[in-house]
Order: sequence, then structure tokens, then C-alpha cells
Amino acid sequence: MPAQLVTCGEFAVGVGGEFEKECARELRDKLPEQYVIATNVYVLRGGPGGGEFYECDAVISAPGVCDVLEMKCIRPDAIVFEDLMTSQTGFSSDRIFSKLNDKAKILTSRRERSPFPLGQKHRNTRIGSQVVVPSDTRVTFKFSPHATSKRVMTLAETVEKYRSISRASPAFQDTVTTRENLSGWSAYRNESVRGQRRTPQHLGRFIIRRQMRRENGIFEYCAVDEPPCKMDVLLREFPFDPTLPAAQMQAYLQAVARETRVLMKLRHPYIACVIGHFQTGASWVQVSDWFDGERLEDSWQLIAESSVWDKINIFLKVIEALEFCHERGVFHRNISAESVRVASDFSDVRLVGFDCALDLSATATTNSAASNKRDPRLIPPEELAAGGTKNARLSDIFQAGVLLYRLLEDGAWPFTSTFEYATSSAAIRPFVGPARDRETEALRQAAFRMLEVRPENRPDLLSKLKQELQAVFA
Repeated sequence: MPAQLVTCGEFAVGVGGEFEKECARELRDKLPEQYVIATNVYVLRGGPGGGEFYECDAVISAPGVCDVLEMKCIRPDAIVFEDLMTSQTGFSSDRIFSKLNDKAKILTSRRERSPFPLGQKHRNTRIGSQVVVPSDTRVTFKFSPHATSKRVMTLAETVEKYRSISRASPAFQDTVTTRENLSGWSAYRNESVRGQRRTPQHLGRFIIRRQMRRENGIFEYCAVDEPPCKMDVLLREFPFDPTLPAAQMQAYLQAVARETRVLMKLRHPYIACVIGHFQTGASWVQVSDWFDGERLEDSWQLIAESSVWDKINIFLKVIEALEFCHERGVFHRNISAESVRVASDFSDVRLVGFDCALDLSATATTNSAASNKRDPRLIPPEELAAGGTKNARLSDIFQAGVLLYRLLEDGAWPFTSTFEYATSSAAIRPFVGPARDRETEALRQAAFRMLEVRPENRPDLLSKLKQELQAVFA
């Protein structure tokens, strides 16, 4: 029989939460049934009536055994000092063992009250603590007492430790104590779980309101900053690849931080503003201003019900953002309905998704991995030709033309792929029906010009195009 899993609260979000789940599964499946693994245990600091909680990632309990486990998804190396853990990526966890000791003391006090069993066999159990890291993490101790006591173990070592205890301890044959222990933790879970679910989850110093998306291994969250700021923010969490050697790990971090380096020098009302970043033990996190809007790609039904004035309003704001970028030597290269967020009433817009951007002032000017993942209907014709593009501004104008076409056609694409379009006598899917007014006709003609196969035939500069469209709608 496997160990008993008692889930007291919700797992953490993102990469850290995935590791907590992995630990819970491994401990449950590989330890004998006498063990209770209580996950996400919240205990009140200061006793009954206190307002703050300590969270224990897991508590492992059995006859004569009770330890608080702290799960730290640190890869590929964990360097352990007296009260600090660091990694080669620059992540650090300060006062980690002091906090663990505090949790163990508070849990010791809490276990002296109902619903936990109060018999002598249970009261004589000393509560310990330990940090658990992934099985493939290399642990280096810089503080010899921790090396002796093994305060940090891999998940595989942790499983073997508790299996050895169960084989060596006669107390594990005491079925009454085992049953009382399980009953106590089950009762604790039942009486406290409602309050625990109100306890916020954190990523770094930020409180997670909700997870918004998980796509291509990247997590997005709506979050709020810690007091006294309490500002809403958008977090994007990029996991580490634990198999990468140190040099490749640094290269990966440089790559995922590339968009942030670009955006931190772009301050414009219609561009998503990055305000910071930080690391966890297993991920890199980008922090942006919060914008209460949806991706344009998810809003086509609303677009279909809106006026041509709403559509040009969205498009002109995107053009203004692009014009600002071009003036500063930044070219987006992936303009699409996925990279535009709009407010519910279309009054506000944010341009996002700069992971493919070309930054003329940067040492590494392109991100080929991200560029290769673009939708084939967004790749400008000149990028398919030998030698690539010579004027990145005109490539952005082509993609903006695709966006304008889709705005006018409520999400429909002008062609199935750029390659087919560029090699079939420039055949664009005809607009549905005649234009209802001169403004719509003007926008259709602008889209045709922006979608010209030959870059030199497209409108240039964006400021001129913007003036033309504004004149139509004046």
C-alpha cells in the first residue's frame, strides 16, 4: 500500500507548484502506508486569533517521525550556506533554514492541541525540517554542519531516507499509533481547509490573483504587488531547462530576457510596459504593468458587432505604437491579433509580444527561435527570398496590413500562407461584399497597399499612412 496523501491546501502556481506536485506523488507512491504526507499545510502564527499564516509545503508524519519539508525547485546546482541557498543562475533564498526552524516550532505547538492525538507516543515526537530539491540537482555544501545533517537532499535521497527509517523503526508496526496519526491529519485538513483556501499564493513577492494562460511552457498570471504598493501587475514565468549545461543555461536566460531588455527602453501609452524581473529557483519572471484587456485574437465576435470607427481606432493606436518603435530602431516583426490587447470597449490598446523584435542597438539583434515559430501567414514575402529583408520597417507594415485586413473582415485571413500569396500572382482573398461607406473603402485600399508583395510598393513611412487615414475619418 502507498503512503497516505492528505491535501490541506492548494499547490503553488507555475514551475514551483509543478515540483511540489511531483514531490507529493513520489513520496506517496514510494513510501509505505504508515506515512502521512500532508501537503500545503497552513499554520497560524501566534496561535488562535492570529492573522498570519506560515505555509509548509509538506509535512511528512509517521510513528516517531514528523518533519516539515520545504520544496525548492533549484536547478542545476544548489549551493548551501549557513542560512542561504543560491544557484549558478543568480537565484538566492535567504534565511531559508531560520524560516524552516520557525515553521517546525509553530507546528510543534499546534500538534499539542486537538484534533491531533495527544497520547505520549505522539507528544514525544520531535519535529524536524529539511529542504528538498529535484533529483537531478547537484548539491554543494559550504557549511559543514548542514552537510553532516543533510539539511538539503534531492527528492530521490529524501525518498530513500524515509524508506530506511521505516525499515529500521519498530514503531512502524504500531497500527494504533499509525491510525491515530492519519485521523489527526485528516481532521486537521477537514476543519481548516476552508480558511486555508483563502490564503493567497505567491510568486516571488507578488500575490497571484489567477493564472491566465499556460502556452508553450510559459505561464501568465494576474498578480498584485506587496504592500504598501499593492499595484496590479502581469507576470510571465519562463521555466528553466534543467538539462542545459551552465553556459547554455546562461544563453537561455539571455534569450528569454531579450524582450524585457527591448521593452524597458520603450515607454509609450500603447505599448506594454515592463517594469522589472526576478528569478525563482527554476524560472525567470517578467513583470509588466497590468492592462485589463483581452487579446484581439479572442475578440473577433465583439469586433464583428463593432463599427468601422472602432476598428480604425484600434488600428491607429497600433500604428502609433509601431511608429514610436521604429523611431527608436526597434522593429516588432510579429504583429498579429495575438500581439494586440484591447479594452472591452476598444478605447485602449497595448502592443505586446516583442520576443521576435529586431533591436538595432542590441548586440544580438534577432531571435531566430521565436521567429521560426511565427504564423506562416505573417512572414513578409521578402523574408522568404534569398538575402532576407533589407528594410525591417516595411516588413512591419506588411504585418500591420494583415492586421488591418483581419479587422475589416472580422478575423478572416487574406491568404493561407505568405508563400502561396507571393507565388500566385499576389492573389488576396476578396473582401466580403461591397464597401458600405467611403471610410471602409479607404481602409480596404490601404490594406491592399500595405500587403504589396514588393516592399518598395508599400506605404512608407507610418506617419504618412496615419495622416492619410486620419484625414479620411476627420
